[in-house]
Amino acid sequence: MARKREIVPSEARLWLGVLLDAAFDPTSKTLDLEYSAKIANQQAQASGQRDALRLTARDGKTQLLALASDLTAYPGDYSDRRQAELLLRWAERWIQPNDWGRLTARVRKRRQQQWHHESE
Repeated sequence: MARKREIVPSEARLWLGVLLDAAFDPTSKTLDLEYSAKIANQQAQASGQRDALRLTARDGKTQLLALASDLTAYPGDYSDRRQAELLLRWAERWIQPNDWGRLTARVRKRRQQQWHHESE
């Protein structure tokens, strides 16, 4: 059984940066939003949703950008816990298990870099 996904609230901003990098860096192989859109479309069709919108990778990026915009434009409106919840909700829809593993590794690496810089 796969581990339950989690974003530690105090690391929500770190996750936001990692997700944005993975989604918008054209050289990144960390996140495959096109594949996630394909799976979502297949699931919608299999459940009989004939009128469901056809998702694309652009939809995943657009949703992430909208979320990032809200979290950065109105930081006082979102606690760390709420930020983590919203990012996790986006991740549940758009991030496949293999991609999640790669993203958590990136978060660990950034956490270590951040800790190293703070200790200097």
